[in-house]
Amino acid sequence: MAVIIDYSNYPFLADLDETINILWPGLKLYNVLSDPDNRVRRRMLDILRSIISRNRIPEPRGYTSEEEILAFYSLLIALKIIGDRKLVVKTSIAYAKNAWYSLRREPLNTLIEIGRMLGLDVKLSPNPPKIPVDVKKGVLIMESKPLMIKVYDYLEYSGRLISDPKYMLVNQILHNGYVYLERDVYTRILEEVITRRITLIYDELDIDMDKYMFLKGDLEKILEETGWYEKQSIALEVEKATSGVIDPEAYPPCIKKLINRLVSGENLGHHERFTVAAFLARIGLDVDSILEYFKNTPDFNEKIARYQIEHIAGLRGSRKKYLPYNCDTMKSYGLCPIEGYCEGGRNPLAVYK
Repeated sequence: MAVIIDYSNYPFLADLDETINILWPGLKLYNVLSDPDNRVRRRMLDILRSIISRNRIPEPRGYTSEEEILAFYSLLIALKIIGDRKLVVKTSIAYAKNAWYSLRREPLNTLIEIGRMLGLDVKLSPNPPKIPVDVKKGVLIMESKPLMIKVYDYLEYSGRLISDPKYMLVNQILHNGYVYLERDVYTRILEEVITRRITLIYDELDIDMDKYMFLKGDLEKILEETGWYEKQSIALEVEKATSGVIDPEAYPPCIKKLINRLVSGENLGHHERFTVAAFLARIGLDVDSILEYFKNTPDFNEKIARYQIEHIAGLRGSRKKYLPYNCDTMKSYGLCPIEGYCEGGRNPLAVYK
């Protein structure tokens, strides 16, 4: 059965030169974008504006797959002109999340083909194992694991997820070098692969920047309209005010409580561990110092813990340095031990500052 892929949902899978030759044979992308009214140029600018403002890709209503592909590559070129790595990471995550929404609706053979196009060793299981996941009205609910992925691929891309038991290797079925996965775990792995793939495409994009500088005015206008520079300035000021200053007495109540539980040997949940690691990394602790806080936990594994902390601290993967959750999110997760808000702000970092 032939696999049909809608590249408007996965533009990072398509080739730039092949696509432009379909619409405008003999032209280069800068020839196309030089027209201020060109549809690809307008679409690229709309996507950039939406990513900064709403962290999402706007619906491609009225645009063809080819135009969507060219808008994607045009956006990467625009990011080269802007030169802000944080915006590259933000874009990669937005496209990967957008792809994830589409992946959930794809048939299994399409999911497998997309995985292979992204470099994964994946195939359909001839005899999918089933495991019990629930009991409803006395009937055992079974979950099928129809997809097989090489264990080294799984380990490569699940690293940022394995603090959640759902993705830990010990909770998967492993046989003959393959990990058996259900659809939702596999599509979440694909999201991680896509995030990394887009960053790689950006890094390897070899263009003559001078030929695209006519875009600079439009890009500066969007960055100004969306407040991008202002947002980055505020984030930098908070980090400057806290980084390298270690004063446990000034930790907000939520952080103090979580650290006390860690030191006493409690096994914290995923959101609790993330909060501690992100906070400590942001105020300037190095990875080894942060690891000391986690060594008393019952399931401590130094290799896994170090890997996760390095991800949170921006030393691995997408190189994004994570912020701890804001106070409203902490309250929604039940991590805030007080009523109301601490003096100083609505984020543990701002309170610490």
